[in-house]
Amino acid sequence: MHKVRWFAFLLMCLVGYCYADEATSKSNEPPIKQTWVDKLTKDLFTNYNHNVRPSQHYNVTNMDVGLTIWHVDVDEDTSIFSVYGWVKMAWNDDKLKWNPADYGNVNQFRYNPASVWKPDVVLYNNARGADNLHYGQTNVIVYNNGQVLWVPPTDFHSFCELNLRFWPFDHQTCILKLGSWTYDEYKLNLTTTEVTPEILWLVPNHKWSIRKVTVQRNVRTYECCKEPYVDIQYNVTLQRHSSTHKAIVVSPAFVIMLLALSVFWLPPQSGEKIVLNGFIALIVTVFLIYFAQQLPAMSGHTPLIVTFYSATFYLVAISTILSVIALRITRGKHCHSVPRALKSQLDGCLGSVLGVSTPDRLEDDKETVNGEVFVHTKQNEWCRLATLLDRLAFVVYLILFVASIIYFTL
Repeated sequence: MHKVRWFAFLLMCLVGYCYADEATSKSNEPPIKQTWVDKLTKDLFTNYNHNVRPSQHYNVTNMDVGLTIWHVDVDEDTSIFSVYGWVKMAWNDDKLKWNPADYGNVNQFRYNPASVWKPDVVLYNNARGADNLHYGQTNVIVYNNGQVLWVPPTDFHSFCELNLRFWPFDHQTCILKLGSWTYDEYKLNLTTTEVTPEILWLVPNHKWSIRKVTVQRNVRTYECCKEPYVDIQYNVTLQRHSSTHKAIVVSPAFVIMLLALSVFWLPPQSGEKIVLNGFIALIVTVFLIYFAQQLPAMSGHTPLIVTFYSATFYLVAISTILSVIALRITRGKHCHSVPRALKSQLDGCLGSVLGVSTPDRLEDDKETVNGEVFVHTKQNEWCRLATLLDRLAFVVYLILFVASIIYFTL
């Protein structure tokens, strides 16, 4: 038992000595004071001025611009088009070149963008006034050949001229125009190698979809300066998702048309025609209030669907007046017959086409004078005239509604 204790004691001492020796050896290792990247950046940025273009004044700095879109939005009240994504900007910096063999084969490094010269490329049609801070402050990548790559996340907000005439089936084309604010074409030459920008729907958009994006390079001379300036213009065509609007706006429009037409098939002496017209006018008023809340007041671009509901409101008012006239004709006591000009239409071609040329088998109007009963046919003729008025109005309204549908869908 005594030997076992001594053996355990010696084993613990041996293990402790090993750990102490390892710790001592680690503490004797010299700490890393400087990496190759530290030495490289120190040499490159010792006399570097990030406020001055890193090239001779007679040379041109070429810059390639690219755009990736991952979300878009349109504020219809303020006519502002928003694009979220990132911009790819690449240019050459003659001051940031080195031989990788002199710095441990380091051929690239990441660095703070505030310490590197960057082109002042901004959004020309910016909707934020004097705020031109479009980009996030992410690192730049510097390569040994002097190429600098900067891909910051960005959110652009530009003004967009909206045309809501075909709302909710409209297409909108909005423009993003990127260019240097102070460098002309002789100092900074903007180019793009993209045929179309990359579109990545990181956030699903249930209101808009991008139909087409075109890119064009423009060179323009402004009144302030004689040198030409270059800009890269992105034309983004958007399509509104209108499936919900079909159920909310378009489907009720067809029901309103059917109700407005059915008024003229009620008997001319029926007072329910006025009630039905009032009900239709109430529905149209509700939709007009809805449009006033959903759509901005834009002169010259009134949506056709709003024009349709407004025209229907007037047509319902005219239909109510016609119903009142029909009630007056059918329920009033007439001492005179229908005028000859109107009676010729009742018995002529127009009455034959509308189905009122044959007198209806209605109960004759009877009047008792001095005990004698007189049967009059005047009331029957006036009822036929009211029926002719209703059916003629039905044909006119039907033509108007069909024409509006064709015009709206084309």
